[in-house]
Amino acid sequence: MSDFLGLFHRYGYIYKPLSRGSWYSADEKWRLSDSEILKAIAGVHPKFLIGCRAGKTTRFAVLDIDKNSRYHNERSLRKLLHLLDSAGLSKSSLYRSSYSEGWHLYLFFDEPLNSAELRRQLVKLLTLHDFQIAKGHLEIFPHPGSKNSLGLGLRLPLQEGFAWLDKRTLDVDYERHELTPTQALELFIDAFEGDPNSYQDFRQLKSYVEDLEARKKTTQEHVQKARSDNVLPLVRKRPNSSPTEFTDFVTAVFSVLPPGIIIDNWYNGRLYHLNGLTGPSQRAEAITCLGHYLFYGDPSRGLPALGYGYEQERQWAIDEFLRHYNNGHSKDINADRADAFAQVERAANWIPPHKRDQELSPYKPNVPVAWTRNSANLQIDARSRIKAALEELIAEGNPFSLRDLTARAHCHHNTLKRHADLWKADYDAFCVRLETASCEYNVVVGAASSESKPPTTSQEINMPPGRLAARRIAYELSMRSQRERKRREADLNQPCDWRESIKEKLPADLDAADIQTLKPLLVFLIWQLSLSPSHEDQVWLSDIVSSVRWQLKARSHAPRLIRSIPP
Repeated sequence: MSDFLGLFHRYGYIYKPLSRGSWYSADEKWRLSDSEILKAIAGVHPKFLIGCRAGKTTRFAVLDIDKNSRYHNERSLRKLLHLLDSAGLSKSSLYRSSYSEGWHLYLFFDEPLNSAELRRQLVKLLTLHDFQIAKGHLEIFPHPGSKNSLGLGLRLPLQEGFAWLDKRTLDVDYERHELTPTQALELFIDAFEGDPNSYQDFRQLKSYVEDLEARKKTTQEHVQKARSDNVLPLVRKRPNSSPTEFTDFVTAVFSVLPPGIIIDNWYNGRLYHLNGLTGPSQRAEAITCLGHYLFYGDPSRGLPALGYGYEQERQWAIDEFLRHYNNGHSKDINADRADAFAQVERAANWIPPHKRDQELSPYKPNVPVAWTRNSANLQIDARSRIKAALEELIAEGNPFSLRDLTARAHCHHNTLKRHADLWKADYDAFCVRLETASCEYNVVVGAASSESKPPTTSQEINMPPGRLAARRIAYELSMRSQRERKRREADLNQPCDWRESIKEKLPADLDAADIQTLKPLLVFLIWQLSLSPSHEDQVWLSDIVSSVRWQLKARSHAPRLIRSIPP
């Protein structure tokens, strides 16, 4: 009992009438007695519920999460516990504060800590991980206030509506009204004295927060950019370029396309990073593209890649960039709404498709149970319709196609392909039985298009099916030879000065060319590589491209010995 009473500061306490009303503050000179605290936790106080404010030191901290908070769910609690464990505070206890269903997450310590410093470190920790500290969502105690304020008070534990919760299942382990005052007090003190966090854990928390702040400061260089002018475009800047030109540009930037890169997303992210938001309704696309752009970086602008293991840095960079360079086009960001950055966490945890099976990303999408149940019901319904349609068509005994089966089952052709185990075997057996029923060539009259049909003859109007098939094959072979002959003639008629046009673009001395000359030259040569008239020309140009890349790489790094390029 004395250990429990020693946890709380006695001056400036708060109280609430049992019948109705809100919380009131007592005079800061009044002292809360031991008997008032014991009567409150025993549930026999005749008038009030009691709460205490923080003193200069404390042996516990509380994270208060209201029922209507966006963090009052299993996923957010898992994220919060994982964050505390990463920071060194692995011991915690979860309680239901009252019948209002709010949560109190207690962090106990084995010795008194400075209340203001403990609160400051917890606020920094949660804020750096995108938690919103606000009344009604997530509050942090102790809350000692300042010189002109006493701070906020916290409801004492073990009062009416208090309960012990399981952190894994969120089920109620013990209800306060089911226990005697002595049992409830012993159960609470067991958690307090059993395995509290040490002072060394608190020092680890401070080091962890300092490291986070240093990483965030380093990340801010990704949002620093110089503007060429003070004029903002009125429309979205989109280049009139084809995907092939995007590919050539990205290839020139990275020399080799990184695995898993989405070229359009990276290129659009580069435009957003250069210009910011240039119009309304761009926030969601900008978040996705900026996350992709920062994941791979940009060697041409000196931005290092924030790839695997830098999810938090990418999230900070996107947050800072949108706050500073939305250019007034996002109302949600200007109003500082938390929902405006709800997609940033998902974009920051993006990984390439070929790595997703390795579970590198901590982001796990939460699929509602109702969606899963509805998908299963739709699948069962589609399978039953496909099976019934197949049985009807086979019973009719007439030839049918997959289009007939799709129409009879009232489903999409992709749905039919996903459930091929229902119809493929029976369909193949039925089609083989129809083909073996006649010795004639099984072809639909008039099925071929007018372009592929051989010229008709007036000698025999009703041509046998076998001869018709043979003539069709002969006609296709003759048309193929004609196309080959026309292609060879076109190649011979091409101008022979392709190499001369390339040589005109090359500098007189490649070793003396600067970076500003080599970069656009490399983009031009890569584009011309796809237009090579022959294999020999392609090999000749590939050697030149390799030389330009080597020269560009040598000039992009620190001064070093430049070797001569072998002939």
